[in-house]
Amino acid sequence: MNCENMFKKMINGVDAIRGLMAFMTKIPMGNFKSGFKEMSHYYVFIIFIGLFIGLIGAPFSYPFYYFNVGGIIVGVVVLFAMLYVQGFHHVDGLGDYGDAWMVMGAPKKKLAVMRDKYMGVGAFVFIFFVELLSISSIAELYAGAGFLQFVKLIILAEGCSRLGSLCCASLGAPSKEGTGRYFIENTRKIHLLIGIITLLFISYLIGIFKIGLMSIAVVVLVGMAIVKSSKKSFGCITGDILGASCEITRAFVLLIMVFLLNI
Repeated sequence: MNCENMFKKMINGVDAIRGLMAFMTKIPMGNFKSGFKEMSHYYVFIIFIGLFIGLIGAPFSYPFYYFNVGGIIVGVVVLFAMLYVQGFHHVDGLGDYGDAWMVMGAPKKKLAVMRDKYMGVGAFVFIFFVELLSISSIAELYAGAGFLQFVKLIILAEGCSRLGSLCCASLGAPSKEGTGRYFIENTRKIHLLIGIITLLFISYLIGIFKIGLMSIAVVVLVGMAIVKSSKKSFGCITGDILGASCEITRAFVLLIMVFLLNI
C-alpha cells in the first residue's frame, strides 16, 4: 500500500512539474491535471526551467560568431529568443510591477493598478530600461567571450534569474488574491537553499564556479531588496512581482558577469 501511495505521489509530482513547465513556457506539455496549487509545491524546479531556456536561447548567437558579426543585435536576438520561449510571461509581470511602483498612495491602491489590464508609463519605462540593460550586457558578453563560454554564461544567468524569483517566493509574504499566492505560500527557505546549491554545482560542472558564486550572491541581495521594497510598497509579494524579479535579476546578473569577465 505504501509503495502504491509513493508511486501515485510520484505520478502526481511529474504531472505538476509538467504543468509548471507549460505555465512558465510555450513548450507543449500535453494534457495535465495539476492546478496552480499542486504546481506550487514544485516551484523550485523553475531553476531547471531557467537553465533549459538559457540552453535554447544562447545558441542563437552562433551565426554571429560564425560570420564574425557583433553589436547590440546579438543581445536583441538572444534575449528575444529566451523571452519568446517563456511566452513573455515575466515581462508582463515586470510591466505590471512598474505601473504599480509609480503609483502614490496606499498598498491597496497600488495592488489594484498592478492587477488592471492597462499599460502605463511605469510599465514602459521598467520594461524598456531593464530589458535594455540585459540586451546591452549580453552584447558585451558576446564581445568578450568565446562561443562556448558565452553559452555557459547565458545558461547560468537564466538559471540565476529564476533563483531571484525563488528568493522572493521563499522570503516574501503572499497576497490574499491571485494565483501567485500559492507559489509563495508553499515555497520555503529550504527550497531557496536547494536552488543555490543546484546553481553552485552547475557552475562548478561547467567550469565557471567563481562567476557563479558572485552571480548567486548578487541574486540573493537583489531578491532580498525586492522583498523588502515590496513589503513596504505593497504589503506582500504577488505573482507579478515574482515575474518582475526574474527580469530584474537577469539584468543585474548579466551586468555583474560583464564586470567579472573583464576583470
